[in-house]
Amino acid sequence: MMAQEPLATLPAGGTASAIAFNGQTNKIYVVGGLGDSLTEIDGPTFKSTTIPLQSTGSQVATTQIAVNPILNAIYVINVVNNHIAVVDGVTHAVSFVPTAASPYALALNLATNKLYVADFDANMVTVMDGHTKTAVNIRVGTHPSAIAVNWNTNRIYVANSGSNSVSVIDGYNNSIANVPAGAYPTALAVDVNRNKIYVANTQGNELTEISGATNATTSITVGSHPAEVAVNATTNRVYVAFQIPGNIAVVNPATGITTTVPAGLFEKEIRIDEWRNKIYVSDPTGNQIVIIDGATNTTKKVPGTGTYLWRIAMNPLTNEIYAANLMSKDATIYSGAPGKLSVSLLEFIGK
Repeated sequence: MMAQEPLATLPAGGTASAIAFNGQTNKIYVVGGLGDSLTEIDGPTFKSTTIPLQSTGSQVATTQIAVNPILNAIYVINVVNNHIAVVDGVTHAVSFVPTAASPYALALNLATNKLYVADFDANMVTVMDGHTKTAVNIRVGTHPSAIAVNWNTNRIYVANSGSNSVSVIDGYNNSIANVPAGAYPTALAVDVNRNKIYVANTQGNELTEISGATNATTSITVGSHPAEVAVNATTNRVYVAFQIPGNIAVVNPATGITTTVPAGLFEKEIRIDEWRNKIYVSDPTGNQIVIIDGATNTTKKVPGTGTYLWRIAMNPLTNEIYAANLMSKDATIYSGAPGKLSVSLLEFIGK
């Protein structure tokens, strides 16, 4: 079988809005955005299990998902009912932790076993302890819409789209520092190796680069309306997708040089395989995955099997790709591509 060909397509329940992978258990998790369940898929057998989320209320809108491989826990946020559903990966028992209003995005710090949820309408971040399932709320800027973690420094970065700023949370004491960004920051990514943070300013034409050491900022021009950003910390390249579709910008922060790579019709999500230097982009409008070779910037397009291929996840060991197909309410597993693995990969699996 050729690399990145579909192996299986399985129903996900509701609109398949998010997908994640547990490297310790080899399980894939898909959440249905307008449903009330989580689908667990066994990686080796493709057997699927439906886990009811038992939402507390009549309205259901599960939007984002994260997996904690250390605790074997799955976290799903519900933007309508304002809670985190905590699912036990072994027993499938579900418990609920309240958030502030409109939980919108989440990020996990596996070094501290803490989950951070950006609460869009409350202008807060909910910090949940993974061990105790207790939570506190921290006030940040206006309309926090994206969140990312530098587990190496225990700093959490929150893009505040309504106040054109980034709130930097000290993970040790939850203190806040606010850093100016560009117009309407909506996405960010962390280069853990260099302690740099990149913020996509959707109503501008630039990224804001933040020094993790000093919080000093630099502006990098990339093109109109950057909406998604991801970092390959191994190669020191930043990948940017735009609100106006059609290409990916590849940024070399050391030189400030940006290279444009033609991609799909509408790029939703970027995932990076640092060990094989491959970049995977979901293209819902084109209903495909666009694969960029990080060494040459050449592309390959893999057609989707469902409808509106929305989000993707990756198994870094096998290089299998998992896609959540929003409108056909299912998930597709794609075969892995061969490639040399770094020795450090096995140490990183699950982090």
